[in-house]
Amino acid sequence: MNRTTMQTYTGALVDLQSFSPDDVRLPDIAHALSLINRYTGHTVLPYSVAQHSVVVSQICQPEHALWGLLHDASEAYLGDVASPLKHMLPQYKTLEQHVQRQIAKRFGLTWPMPENVHESDLRALMAEKEWLMSVEHNWGIAVAPVTVPKVAMSWHVAKEAFEKRARELLS
Repeated sequence: MNRTTMQTYTGALVDLQSFSPDDVRLPDIAHALSLINRYTGHTVLPYSVAQHSVVVSQICQPEHALWGLLHDASEAYLGDVASPLKHMLPQYKTLEQHVQRQIAKRFGLTWPMPENVHESDLRALMAEKEWLMSVEHNWGIAVAPVTVPKVAMSWHVAKEAFEKRARELLS
């Protein structure tokens, strides 16, 4: 195993330098995203990327629901990096885009991600920040929040919700 290879939850060895659609496994994505907290863990409660992804898939246009579910799937392989840090690391952003594009190919999704998914992601973000952050700050995002249940799922419930939503959308 070389320095750019990682082992996933299912035991697959994935070389991030040559990441391809063949490396993408839904069980790896569901498991990893259920264990990764949003906002690099700076919330009053643990809130997983998996739970957020299910919300985005439910609020975006139905024809983009699978994109909504998988819009952060690259984080299963790269981890969640805070947005301000991403802007400081152009090489990370390039890798993130490559991995996300391979995930899109694996599931037959159009590239780039539809604007509606991006907007739904921001609407979910604005709703989440209202109840998950200890202090309210203006983040400079001019998007109306969506109404979301104010319940943070445990990691295993979030994983099940993600897997269930994936089954619905892929059947």
